[in-house]
Amino acid sequence: MAHWIMGHGVVALMIPFIDQRLPTLRKRPPLRDLVEQLDGLVLQGGIDIHPQAYGTEPWQAQAEYDPIRDDYELELLHGFIGADKPVLGICRGCQLLNVYFGGTLVQDIPSQWPGAIAHVDNTHYDRLAHEVHFMPGSRLAGIYGYEPRRVTSIHHQCVDQLGQGLALEARSPIDLVPEGIRHTAYPFVLGVQWHPEFHLNGNGAAADILDSGPLMMAFLKAAARRAGRVRRLADGVARVRERASALTR
Repeated sequence: MAHWIMGHGVVALMIPFIDQRLPTLRKRPPLRDLVEQLDGLVLQGGIDIHPQAYGTEPWQAQAEYDPIRDDYELELLHGFIGADKPVLGICRGCQLLNVYFGGTLVQDIPSQWPGAIAHVDNTHYDRLAHEVHFMPGSRLAGIYGYEPRRVTSIHHQCVDQLGQGLALEARSPIDLVPEGIRHTAYPFVLGVQWHPEFHLNGNGAAADILDSGPLMMAFLKAAARRAGRVRRLADGVARVRERASALTR
């Protein structure tokens, strides 16, 4: 994931999640400072989100979760979205975006989505791919057009009920499983269910796999616009203060 981001000429800083309950944690880390210093947030894949985060029970007794990571990443989301900074969610990150805005998840596609195609295969892993269709008027269609594309698929969960303010961006055409979401009230809050970091040249990806570059560039351009706007505002405030100081001398 870091290589995919940094391959576009920017620095990726990997943020460790913190257990606020640790006895060795003498002082709460300043999350606000972290948000202020970074231009955008990419949430990557990983372990399933605990169903308690969206008000339900685990689909099976032996399911594994990491509620500490859930809590910390939800707090990060609150900070970056509150600061109007771009957020890109990948796989679990897409699902977490939906949960953050009050949506729910299908906990296991094979057993809970009748007629679903294979969205995960432990043997093929990142070589498993299927088509996605982009929704009319979606941000992803603006980036890639409306032609069906093939993407990697490594997930057994997906978005169920959309969270408040979210719109469907893409879906699998055969079974209609959601594959992309976007919040309509923010400049760039977008989630995709596939793994664009595995679409890199030299990773053995098939020639027909979706180019991940345009998606990352859209995210980085949104981050640059947000950073530029804030810096111009900060410069303007500084000039006003200088003029006010000169008048009072």
